[in-house]
Amino acid sequence: MRSKKQEKEMSLRLRAQLTPRSGAGALKGDLRKKGICRIEAKTTKNKSFSVTLDMIRKIEEAALPYGEMPVIVIEFNDGNGHKIADIAVIPTYALDILGEQ
Repeated sequence: MRSKKQEKEMSLRLRAQLTPRSGAGALKGDLRKKGICRIEAKTTKNKSFSVTLDMIRKIEEAALPYGEMPVIVIEFNDGNGHKIADIAVIPTYALDILGEQ
């Protein structure tokens, strides 16, 4: 299953913790870099992916109380386990924070 590999690769790359049961328990989101960001990871073999308001609200509700930036990472793959491209979706207020750096 590509989604589990995606999560593991991201945890190593970002030095972030994998969330037990991919957020199905009390702790939400697939990955967490404590105090920095909370990540919801998605994969698709399609050429498009819809980000819904429910997805945004879910990761914001998990991240914001801890002062973490909510992030949705979408990986596009070929359906055979090979990543083609990936992108991070962040709120525009995160751009303001990055602009201050």
